[in-house]
Amino acid sequence: MISEKRFDFLLLSLTVLVLSLSSGRAWGRTQTFIGKAFDETGVLEYIERHDIVHEGNSVLTSHTTYVGPNKSVIGYLNSEYAPLPQFCSYIFKDLRRQYEDGVRLKEDRVCLFRKVVPEVEEETLCLPKEEKQIIGQGFHHFIRSHLDSIAEGKVFHVKLVLPSRLDQAGFRILKKKTEGNSIWIRLEIDNWLIRFFAPFMDVLYDRESGRLQL
Repeated sequence: MISEKRFDFLLLSLTVLVLSLSSGRAWGRTQTFIGKAFDETGVLEYIERHDIVHEGNSVLTSHTTYVGPNKSVIGYLNSEYAPLPQFCSYIFKDLRRQYEDGVRLKEDRVCLFRKVVPEVEEETLCLPKEEKQIIGQGFHHFIRSHLDSIAEGKVFHVKLVLPSRLDQAGFRILKKKTEGNSIWIRLEIDNWLIRFFAPFMDVLYDRESGRLQL
């Protein structure tokens, strides 16, 4: 949930139940979906609306708005994608805590930043840019681009960029099981020892459409 306990905002943005899809706009294609995120007991935490703009086969931008159970906007996430959609510059703001973090892409660097409260200085850390890095909602686009390979059993070892911690961590992406045209995919810590004690995330994709189902 959008709190100090968050694994990273990326994981929140993927714990959604997709309810609708629509497209439009002449200059590109806009994909919109609305989802709901629940806590471990099934209580609704927030509703999220994603508007993703495509140009041809490329993802250009995405805007996510987070609305609390009382219908008030509690946060948003704006992303601009690089030629490889697993990379993006983005800014996330939690309006309840006045917290923000994000990533600024440079030519050969990935610069993380966070600002815990408006009164403090922004903290930053720049990391060398690597092919294995995944940033923000680029995780979803990475999976869609490699869905067939994952379905065939390939395990991807990646580095998930975590602006909230001014760090990055090794993760692996792998298939857990398939059910007809659907495939369960797991994101978990790469280190085998830490993996026993760390959280993981399972997501469900439709293999034909590449659509996130759960």
